[in-house]
Amino acid sequence: MMDLVLFEQAMLHITRINRIIQNPGGNAMLIEVGGSGKQSLCCLAAFISDYEVKQLAVTSNFKVEDLKEELRSMYIASGVKGVPMVFLITDSQIVNEQFLVYINGILTSGWIADLFPKEDVDNILGSIGNDAKAAGIPDTPEARINFFISRVKQNLHVVLAFSPVGDSFRIRARCFPGLVNCTGIDQFHPWPRAALISVAERFIQDVEMSGPDDLKKNLAIHMAEEHLSVAKMSQQYLETQRRYNYVTPKSYLELISFFKYLLNNKRNDLQNLIDRLDVGLSTLRKTSDDVTELQKDLKITMEKVEEKKIATDKLIEEMSAQQADAQIQEDAAQIEAKKANEESQKAKKIEDEAETELAEAKPTMEAAAAAVDCLSKPMLTELKNLGEPPAGVDKVTNSYLILIEKEYKPKKHTWNRAKLMMQNVDAFRNKLSEFKGESITEQEVNLLQKYVEDLIFSPEKMASKSAAASNLCTWVVNIYSFNRIYVKVKPLMDSLEAARESKAAALASLESAQKKVTDVQAQLKLLSDKYEEAVKEKKEVEDQAAALMARADLAQRLVGGLASENVRWGEEIEKLRRNSLTLTGDCMLAAGFVSYVGAFDQELREELWKNKWMPDLISCNIPMTEGSDPLDVLTDEGNNAKMITEGLPSDRISIENGSIVTNCKRWPLIIDPQVQGIKWLKKKEEGNLDIIQLTQKNWLKVIESAITNGRCVIIENLGSDIDATLDPVLSRAIYKKGRSLYLKLGGEEVEYDPAFQLYLQTKLSNPHYKPEIVAQCTLINFIATERGLEDQLLAKVVEMERKDLEDKAKTLTAAAINYINLMKRG
Repeated sequence: MMDLVLFEQAMLHITRINRIIQNPGGNAMLIEVGGSGKQSLCCLAAFISDYEVKQLAVTSNFKVEDLKEELRSMYIASGVKGVPMVFLITDSQIVNEQFLVYINGILTSGWIADLFPKEDVDNILGSIGNDAKAAGIPDTPEARINFFISRVKQNLHVVLAFSPVGDSFRIRARCFPGLVNCTGIDQFHPWPRAALISVAERFIQDVEMSGPDDLKKNLAIHMAEEHLSVAKMSQQYLETQRRYNYVTPKSYLELISFFKYLLNNKRNDLQNLIDRLDVGLSTLRKTSDDVTELQKDLKITMEKVEEKKIATDKLIEEMSAQQADAQIQEDAAQIEAKKANEESQKAKKIEDEAETELAEAKPTMEAAAAAVDCLSKPMLTELKNLGEPPAGVDKVTNSYLILIEKEYKPKKHTWNRAKLMMQNVDAFRNKLSEFKGESITEQEVNLLQKYVEDLIFSPEKMASKSAAASNLCTWVVNIYSFNRIYVKVKPLMDSLEAARESKAAALASLESAQKKVTDVQAQLKLLSDKYEEAVKEKKEVEDQAAALMARADLAQRLVGGLASENVRWGEEIEKLRRNSLTLTGDCMLAAGFVSYVGAFDQELREELWKNKWMPDLISCNIPMTEGSDPLDVLTDEGNNAKMITEGLPSDRISIENGSIVTNCKRWPLIIDPQVQGIKWLKKKEEGNLDIIQLTQKNWLKVIESAITNGRCVIIENLGSDIDATLDPVLSRAIYKKGRSLYLKLGGEEVEYDPAFQLYLQTKLSNPHYKPEIVAQCTLINFIATERGLEDQLLAKVVEMERKDLEDKAKTLTAAAINYINLMKRG
C-alpha cells in the first residue's frame, strides 16, 4: 500500500501518464532525478486504468537472454491473452546497453525480430486465430502477425523512468532515437514549496505536539524551508567545490519520517527520565517516612531487648539457685552412695563367711536326709518289734525321744516309750523329714552330747546290730553336727540379715537421693532450655535491633546525603518538563542535521543548521531550546566517549559523523579516503561483522546470509556505481508474509532479520553518485578537515608526550562509560 499525498503537480503527472498509456502504442518517458515519485505515480496511474505493472528483477547476472525471456512472457500475456499491462523500467535496471535495442524495437515498431523462434510464432498465430477471425483479419501469416503486433501495442505500454543526471541519458537518447521520438515525455520538476508544505502537513497531522495551535503548520513550513535550503546549498557546493549532492522528494519524505521517529524516541527517553527522577523523589520521601517508622520500631524493639535481658537475668538467678540445690542433693546422693557401697561390701563379706560355714553344714543335712530316706518301713517295723533293743540301740532311740518327743527326763527314756514313738512308722518318718536342725535347743544338745560323744554311737557300729539303728544313728549324728555348725553360723546369719537390711535401707536412701537429684536436674534442664530459648530470643531481638539501627543509620545518611538532591531532582523534573515543550524544535533541528548535512563539510554544515535553520525555527515560532545543538539531541558524553574509545577521532566533525551514522535510518554511505570511518566501524561492529567488496566472488551470498541471520555487513571500496542487485536492499523493499519479513534479492525471496545492518564505504575523495543512491542512503563526508586534523594531531601529541595522562584519560573515560551505562540501565 502506498501512502501518497496528491498535491496538484502529482495529480497532473498521474493524468498525463494515464492519458498516454490508455492510447494504443502509448509509451511514456518520465524524466527527473531518482526519488521524485516517478515509479509511484506510474503505478497509481496503471492501477486507475486497471493495468498490471511489470518490472525487471535485475541481478548482476541478468543477461540479454533473461530480458528476452521476460519480454516473451509480456508479449504472450498482452498479445495472446489480451492482458493490459505497463512495463516500467528504470535506468538503473539497464545493466547492459543492449537492453535498449529491444526496448527501442518495442517503442518504434512494437515487434522484435528475433524474440520468438519460428515454432513459437506459429503457436502464437494459432492461439489468436479465433480472435483474428472475429476481427475480420485474413487468414494469412502477415495479417495475423500484424494483428498480434496491434494487440501488443494496444495492451503493452512501456514507461521509462530515467534520470537526466550524467551523460548516460544524453548518449542513450542519441543512440536510440525511439526513446525520445516514440514516447510521451513527462518532465518531473522539483516539488514546489506549497507541495512540500502540504506533504509535511499530511504526514505530521497524527503526531501529538504541545505548543501553539499553528505549530504543525509552522513546522511543515520549516520542513519545506530546510529542504529548499539544502537544495540551494547543494548547488553552491557544486559551484564552489565541484562536489555533488542531490536532494530529492524521497529525501524530504525520509526527513519527515526520521523527525517523527526521533521525536517519539526522545519523548519516551525524556518521560522515562522524568519517571525515574519522580520515582527517586517518591523513594526519598518514602525513605524519610520509613526512617521515622524505623525509629519507632527501633524504640519498641529496644524495649523488648531490655525486657528479654531482665527475663534472662532472672532465669540465670533461678538457674544458679537450682544448680546450688542440685549440687547439695548430688553431694548427699554421693554420701548415700558411698554408705550403700560400704554396707554392700560389709554384707558381702558376712555373706561370704556364712556361705562358707553353711557349705560345711550342707553335707551333714544331706546325710541326715539320706538317712531318713534309707529308713524303710520294714526296717522300722523290725526295730520296733524287738523285745529288747541290742546294746547301744537304746541310746539311739533315747536321742530320738529327746529330739522328736521332747522327752528330756532320763527316767522316761525307755524302750517301750521308744516303740510307742515308732508305732506309726509313716508318721515317724514324716517327722524326721520335717525336722529342722536349727530348732534343736541347748538343753537338747546337752542331753544329746553324751550319746554323740559315745564311741559306740556311730553308724558303722550300729550297722552290725540293726540297719534301721544305723540309719537312725546317722540321722542323729548329722542333725547334731548341723546344729552345731548352725549355732556357730547363726550370729553370722543374723549379722548378714542386719547387713542386708542396712544395705537395703542405704539403697533406698540412695534411690531417694538420686530421685531428688534427677528431679532437680530435670528442673534444671527445663530452666536451661528456657534460658537457651530466652538467650535465642534475646539475640534475635538484639539482631533485629542492630539491623534496624543499621537500616535507620543508612536511611538517615541516605536522606541526609540526598537532602540537596531532593531539591535538585525536583528542579530537574521541572526543567525536563520545560524541555518537553521545546523538544519539537530540538528534534526538528537534529532530524534535518541527520537527513541532510552529512554530505557537506563543516563550514557548510554550520551555515545550514546554525545560520539558516535555527533562525527559521525561531521565526516560525517553533519551541526550541535556546542555543540548541543537534549533537545534544543525537548523542551524549557517554556515547561520544564510547565512539572515541572505538577509534573515532575526537574532533567535532568526526563526532558529528559518528552521531549521524548511529542515528540515521537509511544505510550510511561514507566518503572515507583517509579510512578513518571504516576503522571505527570495524572496531564498533567487531564480532558481528562481514566485510566484502563488490569485486569479490560470492559477495551476494554473504549479504544474503547476513540479511537472514541479522549480521552486520560493510561493503568497502565502492566505485561511483553500485550494482543494481542491491537496489531492494538499499531501498529497504521489505514486505511481510505471515509473521516474517522478506526481501527480494537477486530475484529470490530472502527472510529479513531486523537486526541486519549495512554500511557502505568508498575511498573516492569526490564520488558522484546517482540521485537514486543519495536518496536511498545517508551520504556522510568523512574527509578529514584542517580543523579536524589539528584536533587529531593535538591528541596524538598528548598521547606521545604525556602517555600517563592519556592512559589515565582512557581509564577515566572507560569508567565514565560504565557509570553512564549503569545509570541508563538503572
